[in-house]
Amino acid sequence: MISNFKFRISNSRGGFTLIELIIVIAITAVLAGIILFTVQQYLNKGKDANIAGNLAVLIPAGEAWYNGNGNSYEDFCDPGRNSALKNTVYQMPQNIDSPCWTSDLSATKNPAGVCCYVDSNFYDAWVACAQKFSDDTKAFCVDSRGVRKEITKEQCRDIESEDPLQCPELP
Repeated sequence: MISNFKFRISNSRGGFTLIELIIVIAITAVLAGIILFTVQQYLNKGKDANIAGNLAVLIPAGEAWYNGNGNSYEDFCDPGRNSALKNTVYQMPQNIDSPCWTSDLSATKNPAGVCCYVDSNFYDAWVACAQKFSDDTKAFCVDSRGVRKEITKEQCRDIESEDPLQCPELP
């Protein structure tokens, strides 16, 4: 009886059928797709937090600039002169679709798409914003009053025409 059992084991087929392999590969692919989608959402939220944090740094930097430049924000938005803005711009993620500046800086000098504006009449206010990653219709905004808020991407692009120069209200 024992020898008969050994014979059956040694003659049984080994490995998987083609159908079994295809099913295992399909299940693995579906699970990998779900995990990658979830991970991408978390990465975008992390990038958004990075943008908000980098822009928030501009608030105390703006106050230091104002106090050190004769109570004026003149040239605050020039990354060539303002190290806080330069550091913010080049620490931001690099796939923002529409960089904007009031000066003549090219897109290669503003790869992050940080929009920064200074009130050119009185040099008493500034505002900066940048597009979010998790929702490309939204942007973060900070201004010289210390306001930090979410606005639409269109408002970020049109912020230069706001009077007074500050983060606009959501529609």
